[in-house]
Amino acid sequence: MPYNTLLITGVTGFLGGHMTLEALRQGHTVRGTLRSMERADSVRKMLASHLGENAEEALQRLTFHEADLLKPTGWRGAAAGCDAALHVASPFPLGVPKDEQEIIGPARKGLQHVFEACAAEGVKRFVHTSSTVAIVYGHGREKTNFTENDWTQLDGGMITAYIKSKTQAEQDLWMMAKQQPDMAVSAVNPGFIFGPILDRKDAGTSGDVILKMMRGEFPGVPQLGYPTVDVRDVVSLHFLVLNDAGAAGERFAATANTLPFRDLAKALKRAFPTEGRKVGTLAMPNFLVRFFAAFDPSLRVVLAELGFMANVSSDKAHQRYGWKPRSAEDAGVAMAQSLIDLGYLD
Repeated sequence: MPYNTLLITGVTGFLGGHMTLEALRQGHTVRGTLRSMERADSVRKMLASHLGENAEEALQRLTFHEADLLKPTGWRGAAAGCDAALHVASPFPLGVPKDEQEIIGPARKGLQHVFEACAAEGVKRFVHTSSTVAIVYGHGREKTNFTENDWTQLDGGMITAYIKSKTQAEQDLWMMAKQQPDMAVSAVNPGFIFGPILDRKDAGTSGDVILKMMRGEFPGVPQLGYPTVDVRDVVSLHFLVLNDAGAAGERFAATANTLPFRDLAKALKRAFPTEGRKVGTLAMPNFLVRFFAAFDPSLRVVLAELGFMANVSSDKAHQRYGWKPRSAEDAGVAMAQSLIDLGYLD
């Protein structure tokens, strides 16, 4: 095992929680960061519930470290003694922030603090979780097919605070990587992430989409769709990249397929004839989406994207690693099933 002790940022998050579970299952020692140590017991309890009979042994290899993305303190202590870092933590907003720096600041400053701490502590491997939003925007609505060679153009159209945050943070990553030739740096760019929720504390942004559909809060389905992937497949690709000595300086898209929300709604309706009876499957006209956006902040952030659906190829990961993700539809159904099992719909 080339990397034994891993720093994982944002272990309280949806992706960070799954990343920590997999790291412990693989036998790694994990140093996980969270904003407040008050969350440590609940995270440990959640992890134990998914680790089964090996929980006690696995959790002996986990320590928590308090660190805030906006503050430089705490990060060197968390990184000390680590062979590698998986930088997962980054804000993913449900609505439009009053100030875009509420999103951009933590993404860029957080990456800087984590990266500089890792460099100072001699961490040899750094894998950054970016996003397909750093790939697909600002090229005009006519261009819909993309690969890792494409970069979002921030002077183009459909740019939001979240898109800026992920694009600028990844740009920062590659600039900093040039200054640290002894650190092998890679990026993984997931699409919209579905898959099983781990506990009842927070459904998250993607979980909230499924919840609103299942509760019948959308009278119809907006003409939207995103490159989508299951969280478990995002995790598996991170570890494939982590253990690939030749992946330094490269980015890897993590997508299964582009999933129109209407197809997601139909998949939920098929999979859950009882719990999904309130799911609306009729296409919602754009003017109606704009009307509802006046009352629902989660809709405002996507108004400019209505009718635009990008495709991001994961051929690079398929060819290099044999990486074969679950379908986006299955990822959405798995998330819905976990929400049902955890009582979100009670």
